[in-house]
Amino acid sequence: MIAHDEILTRPPPTMPRTDADPFTKEWIAALPESDASLAKLGPAVWLDRYDSIAIMTHEPVRKILPDWRRFTSTAKPFYDPFTLVPPILVVQDPPEHTVARDALMRFLSPAALAPYRAAFVADAERIVDAALAKGTVDAVTDIAAAFVLKVFPDMLGMPQEGRALILDFGDAAFNTVGPRNAIFEASMARAAPAFEWVDHHTRRDTVTPGSLAAKILGLSDEGIVKEEEAEFLIRATLAAGFDTTVLGIANILGGIVRFPENWPLMRADPALVKNAVNEMLRYDPPARMQGRTALLDMEVEGINFRRGDQLSLLLTAAGRDGARWAEPERFDVRRTGANVGFGGGIHICMGQVLARMESEVILEALVKKVAAIEPAGGGGSICRCG
Repeated sequence: MIAHDEILTRPPPTMPRTDADPFTKEWIAALPESDASLAKLGPAVWLDRYDSIAIMTHEPVRKILPDWRRFTSTAKPFYDPFTLVPPILVVQDPPEHTVARDALMRFLSPAALAPYRAAFVADAERIVDAALAKGTVDAVTDIAAAFVLKVFPDMLGMPQEGRALILDFGDAAFNTVGPRNAIFEASMARAAPAFEWVDHHTRRDTVTPGSLAAKILGLSDEGIVKEEEAEFLIRATLAAGFDTTVLGIANILGGIVRFPENWPLMRADPALVKNAVNEMLRYDPPARMQGRTALLDMEVEGINFRRGDQLSLLLTAAGRDGARWAEPERFDVRRTGANVGFGGGIHICMGQVLARMESEVILEALVKKVAAIEPAGGGGSICRCG
């Protein structure tokens, strides 16, 4: 653990500094290129506005992510335990993290999730058909959000009525990763009804019997966690897995719109759908940053850290590291090799199997039914499918 008064707010004497703000609307609109641009200053740079070190290159990010003994997740840039969004497992280290993660993983393993696939496939077919009937498709709302908003709450055992509120809940949860700026405050205010809805529909008397949420609540019956902790785990699962999956699917389609030569490759070889998910995690990951705090004075890949340094690990920038990938600015579904888009070590995305299955299923439906995807209306998320 590290005390609040040990957090360092002064830059290392030899580290490059910038007053750039990576959390403005303008910066976010320019992703992923805007994050990658910071790497021009060096592998690490001090963010004057936030008194933290941004790490932009692949190797140090890859080594820091799993190293919880030297880089803790219990203290990190921007984390506020008093927001209405439930703290998720990424702000814990062992032993607390181990208990909660092991409990949830019994429901999120490949074997546990396999029975849901058939229902996901049927829903994907219906959603793609409905989107194609419109002619011009918004990749975010008509495909990604429509699909995840159907299959994920169904799986958890949440009602249809009011379900659209989860979009605001997910948005607020996503924004807790960054600073308490205007974007954060607006999303929290917008999500007030969503917090109430989610809180009400993650209780034993409201979830569907036999659903994933009911199974998680069953952990309290086994004495693994308390009832209120089980409710927290349901909300944490929803917070962690909703917006990121919606954005991940949308970012894959965005990559294909920018580099349309990928689509005929995927139609000719549907096995490349899995590669498309991996390439998105490198090229434009939905979770663009993870935070850590250094527990020791140390050196990693030539970067010197001090105890109390807060680190912002920019996964998007790490995915654009030219020392790791050839032509990193290109979205290429033929690319292979591991990346850091799902994190690493004990904090690797707990729901990655589910996120991959959702992404693959909706892409497989699109590959089967859509001959070509091209931009329409001047926006990257708006496309014509034929």
